Amino acid sequence: MSIKTFVGMDWKGQEVKIQGKKVAGRSIYEVGLIIEGQAKALAPIKTGRLAGSITTQQSTGSPHGLEAPATMADIPDRPQSENEVIVGTNVNYSQHVEYGTVNMDAQPFLRPAFDLAQGKVVEIVQRESKLHFKEYLLQHDEYLRSKGK
Repeated sequence: MSIKTFVGMDWKGQEVKIQGKKVAGRSIYEVGLIIEGQAKALAPIKTGRLAGSITTQQSTGSPHGLEAPATMADIPDRPQSENEVIVGTNVNYSQHVEYGTVNMDAQPFLRPAFDLAQGKVVEIVQRESKLHFKEYLLQHDEYLRSKGK
């Protein structure tokens, strides 16, 4: 294996870091949306209130600039960075449905949704990486061609 260095090439480390943060933020948000969709599909439907209340929240400093949805206003934990997403509901009986009670069997909907989404993480990160690094790589390729390398 050999490593080639290109003399005269500008270091673009900061740009790569910025793109990497965008990839991570958008990827984690997309995973959150997948979990949200699966949880809504798996939630037991009696009135539809539980499924309708499930939302995905990312910090306002995220690449998407998303505000907290009104349905999650009562949730005390807020995402602290753009690489953190909370998927949940503010319906007060949701934990009883998810975990069950002495009078009712559990009907999990969030945990299975998370498990289903885990298999898509690598695919999502790869797709987002290709999208966000494409421009950087094209510029890098043009530089190399201009130098005859």
